[in-house]
Amino acid sequence: MKPQLGAWRTYVHFLGCLSGGFMSGFLANYGRKVVLLLTMVPMALSWLFVIFATQVWMVFLFHATSGVCTGVVMVVAQVYVAEISVPRIRGAMSTAPLLAFQVGSLLCFMLGEILVWKNLAIVGVCVAMPVFVAVVLCMPESPRFLIHIHPNDALATLQWLRGLENDVMEEYHDISDSSDMDRWSIVCDDLVRPTFWRPLLISCGLMFLYNMTGVASFTLYGMELFAEVSSAYINVAHFIVTIVLLVAITLSALLVDHIGRKLLLLLSLTIMAASSFVLGLFLFLKDLHKVDNYFMYQWIAEVFCVVLFTFAHGSGVGPIAWVTLGEIFSPRYKWLGVSMASMVLWSSMLAVDVIFHKIRVAVATGGIFWFHCVVCVGGYIFILVCFRELKEQRIDDITKSFVKKHDSLIETFIARV
Repeated sequence: MKPQLGAWRTYVHFLGCLSGGFMSGFLANYGRKVVLLLTMVPMALSWLFVIFATQVWMVFLFHATSGVCTGVVMVVAQVYVAEISVPRIRGAMSTAPLLAFQVGSLLCFMLGEILVWKNLAIVGVCVAMPVFVAVVLCMPESPRFLIHIHPNDALATLQWLRGLENDVMEEYHDISDSSDMDRWSIVCDDLVRPTFWRPLLISCGLMFLYNMTGVASFTLYGMELFAEVSSAYINVAHFIVTIVLLVAITLSALLVDHIGRKLLLLLSLTIMAASSFVLGLFLFLKDLHKVDNYFMYQWIAEVFCVVLFTFAHGSGVGPIAWVTLGEIFSPRYKWLGVSMASMVLWSSMLAVDVIFHKIRVAVATGGIFWFHCVVCVGGYIFILVCFRELKEQRIDDITKSFVKKHDSLIETFIARV
């Protein structure tokens, strides 16, 4: 493959993720478990394209197909985990899909060091997918989906999930009451009601912050830092970033249901803003004085900033953006809300990947990280003003909490004016 086509593989994959995210909410209404299983069919075919690839278009078809499947699976799995979890541990449970994604990335990276790409694809088809299918087959369907088609099965599943010794009738009645409205019937008036636009604003804002705060920029620059030592160390940088993310997400899982989503987000954004500002300052001084290092241990200081930012992102904004996606929308609007929020995530990820090098030429590397610092500060204000704590609340109670005195977006705007 020609070097100039390498970037297009990433673009095609993100466009596939964007398409999958767009379809994810719609498909989830046909069953969370069924969608996860059926998505493995095109995913397996995409790996076969890699194994038997003889032309460039087959590689691009793999990236597009796997992107669509990734966009669907990430959202549907997040919704499923949030729906089956009890409120007191829902935050921790909802970090599981992202944690599994990072573990998979680490395994692929490690296997990629010893296997050629075709053999890696064979491992994916013969090992990873059967394991995934086996796990999904053992999972019960979400009670919130079953309530629409088999209410008795929904009660039995809910009882199994909560344990035979626990009384689930109150929760069952809450789920049943929230399912009375047709999950497909959304009219224009619904889009300006606070039970839709307020959760949508929060979820889309978090997905925007997920990328625009600079996690991709820090990762790319971290690889460049290690490449300055030796080109062989680029993979070391990727390994370190993945390990840091795994540790950070694990810490987030332990803390999110104790100190809450909001405090964790604010702490995360504070550390990210400081790391961005300091790294931008280091790079500005290097460019200003036209030197490789402005002070003796600058390389170590820059690596520390990259690691600190990655840890802060992985313990706050990263996992909580996904946790919130699964729990914040009411059952009636969930299919539309998660699709729109997912599209914000993948489109912003694509935008960062496309414009990183162009902005770098225009404003220098330090300017990029100062831009991310400004986004972090703006995100801090956004979370402080708009985000409300969701820990230990049932999904139906979260929906009710968004209904205030003013019943629509227009009325709220008029009241504030």
